[in-house]
This record gives sequence, C-alpha cells and structure tokens, in this order.
Amino acid sequence: MKRSPEADSQRTVLLAAAVFAVVGLLLQWWRLQVLTASYDQGIFLQVLWSGLQGHPFESTLSSQLSTNVIHAGELPAVGYHRLGQHFTPILLLWSPLVAVFGIWALPLVQVGLITAAGLVLHRLARNTLVDPRLAAFVACSFYAANAVIGPTWGNFTDLCQLPLAFFLLMLGLQRQRWWLVAVAAVALPLIREDTGVLLVGIALWMVVRRQHPLGLAMALGGLGIGWVLLVTNLLMPIFSDDNSRRFMVENFGQYIGDAEQASSLGVLSSALGQPLLVLRELVSPPLETLRYLLAQGLPLMLIPLISLDSWLLMGLPLMGLLLAQGSNNPLSINLRYTLLVVPGLFYGALEWWSRREALFQSRRLRRVWLGCLLLSLLFTLMANPNRSLSFLIPDSVQPWVYSSPMQQWQHGQAARNLLQKIPARCHRGGQHASGASPGPTGGVGALPQRH
Repeated sequence: MKRSPEADSQRTVLLAAAVFAVVGLLLQWWRLQVLTASYDQGIFLQVLWSGLQGHPFESTLSSQLSTNVIHAGELPAVGYHRLGQHFTPILLLWSPLVAVFGIWALPLVQVGLITAAGLVLHRLARNTLVDPRLAAFVACSFYAANAVIGPTWGNFTDLCQLPLAFFLLMLGLQRQRWWLVAVAAVALPLIREDTGVLLVGIALWMVVRRQHPLGLAMALGGLGIGWVLLVTNLLMPIFSDDNSRRFMVENFGQYIGDAEQASSLGVLSSALGQPLLVLRELVSPPLETLRYLLAQGLPLMLIPLISLDSWLLMGLPLMGLLLAQGSNNPLSINLRYTLLVVPGLFYGALEWWSRREALFQSRRLRRVWLGCLLLSLLFTLMANPNRSLSFLIPDSVQPWVYSSPMQQWQHGQAARNLLQKIPARCHRGGQHASGASPGPTGGVGALPQRH
C-alpha cells in the first residue's frame, strides 16, 4: 500500500527528532564522562542541588562571579543567591529530576526540551500549511539549525526552556486554547530576567497582523515589559548588586560612560539619548553581524531575513544582542544567546510560507532548501560547537591542538580516580558537574555543606 505524503512527512520529522535527541544525549554523556562540561554546567547543577537541600538558588560557583568577589575582593560565599545575577525562578521545576538522575538530569532536560520544541513547531506548521511536506521542511530546518544544535550540545542553559514555551504560546493562540496561552505567557518571562521581551515582540506582531484581540496583545506586551522592569530594577537588587554593577556595565557600558553601576532603566534612558551610537552598535562590526544573520537564516533558505513576521517576533531580542558587548560574544551562533532569537525567527518564517505556499511546488526550490539544510549541518560540524566534537575535530590547527577519544577518556578517568581520594566528610552532600564521586547522586565536593 502506498503511504500518504502526510504519513511520510510525519515519519521524516519523527526520525529527525529522534536523531537530534540521540546524538545530543550521546554527546552530553561524553562531555560528562571526559570532563569537558565546564563552569555553567556546574553552576546550574549546584543551584538545583541546593534547592533540594532547602536552600534554593544558592551557589558558591555563582558567588565566584559576583561583584563582591570581582570588585570588592571578598571570598565566595556559601549563602550567595544567584537570583541577583540571573532571575530564573522556573528552574526549580527541574530540582526533582536532579534528585532522581543526578548529573544526568540537566542533559535530559536540555535535549528533551529542545527536541519537544521542534515537534511543537511541526504541529504549528501542520495547522498552518496545507502541504505536509512543507511543514516537515520547516521542522527539519529547526533540527538542522546551527543556532539550535550549538547551544544544545553545550553546557546547560536556562534558555533551553525558551523555544518550547514560545511555540506553546503560539499554539495556544492558533488553536484559541486560552489556558495554554496563559500558562505559556506566565512561564516565558520566568525563564530569565530578559525573556519577557519576547512577549513584547509577540504583542507587536499581533497588533501589526491584527489576527488576535487587541486587548490580549496589550496584556501580553504589558506583562512582558512590566516583568522585565520589575525584576531588573526591584527584585534582583534584593539579592545582590551584580546586575547593576556587573552585567549592565559589562554588556552596555558604552552607553553609560564612566558610571560604575546602572539599572536597566538607566541604560535604556542613556541609549535613547545617543541615537547615533545605537545605530552604530546595531551594525558594528558589520561583517560579524552579517555572518550571524546569514547563519541564523541559512537552514530556512534565508527566508526569515525577508519575512516581516520574523523581524517583528525576533526584532527586540536580536536588538538586545546587537547592542550588547562583553567577553561572551553575544553574536556567536553556537552560544546560548541565539535561543533568544530562534523561536521568533522560525515562527515568522512559517507565517511567511503560509502566504506563499505555492512556491514550494517548485522542485528546484526544494533542492535549494535541502542544500541549505546540508550546508547548515556541515558548517555546524566544522565549527565544533562548544568543543563538543573535539574527539573528532582539532580544537586548533595552528598550533595543532587535538586530543584523541582515548586520551580524553583517560583524562576523565584519571581525574575521577584523583577525586576519589577526597575524604567523604569533604564531599558529603556535594555535587560536581563531572559526577565523579561515590555519593548517592554521583557528586564531588564542589558544593559546601551547611552546618
């Protein structure tokens, strides 16, 4: 019996999702085994472990990055609350998984959520588009995107929750399931202090496209911008001065001159008063900015770059990245920040295709799109995102830096054997990103125990 195009397309997407998940989990397993998972992985594991001990969001590793340590020369504090650096209350949802799976909880959450986001995107595409093959192309583009693969293969990031929350919100709007809209709209800004701007982008898109009630658009926009301002100016300072003395200055110092601290409102006010500087920052450096945009759009055949819907939905978070500076390059396609742009970029491309579906009937166009998918995968592999493929690809050619799989494995085992020598009283109750200790959760004494 001949299979229908819809069944074939569904099977293709499920296969792409399965390959994405399996490869992602295997690489995360390898990173933990050979100890290439690094600082951020330890921070998030420590934060969640502390929550299980009755001390939510406490982290000595985050304290090491605090203004008290960097600027005041203090020692890291056991009771330091990370909420002063990043306000991420929804992370507590995953603490029970750390109790069950230990160090393996974070890879399961990250890969699982991103994989699920691609499946929800496919559902959105099937509801929007007539041709199931086109819906499958959109979903497969998600799984082949450098901006999706790179962060998924790296250290755990709170932003891995963002694409799923965004797509579920759009699904609720599409199907008029208001309970789903409400849940996703509340969850989305709780992911991190800056993710509320995506609600503002959704509200702007709703107003321009006039496809949903104006009152709902205003409510979503008000919730998004109101929460960002409330958190960054009132809630985060309760825990520490890190946002005003570190992150605002490091990321947006070019707008505030020699000031040693600034609030988000202060930075916004200063930037609005310097329009020429803002315009320069939006396109500087030009080649890097262009390369970033091309890498984002490549798996979708660059359609998002000409889609008004994509620009409306991704414009605000993208502007934040373009206007920022700092040691962590916000325009790196392999870093976590790309996940702020990905949801709006993909949904906007989906909306673009919904008005031009007849173009997809061209076999030549489908071949070009397939070539873009393969190029995106090739560039991703060649970039060795977050050193996740260092057992295959050298970290450097000149000078030559390469560690074979056997060398990496031996390094991991040697480190674990050394960590076994730490007395039990030093690591009891502790957990390390590597999971090398003999404790019930497989942890090491990176987390000081309270007494």
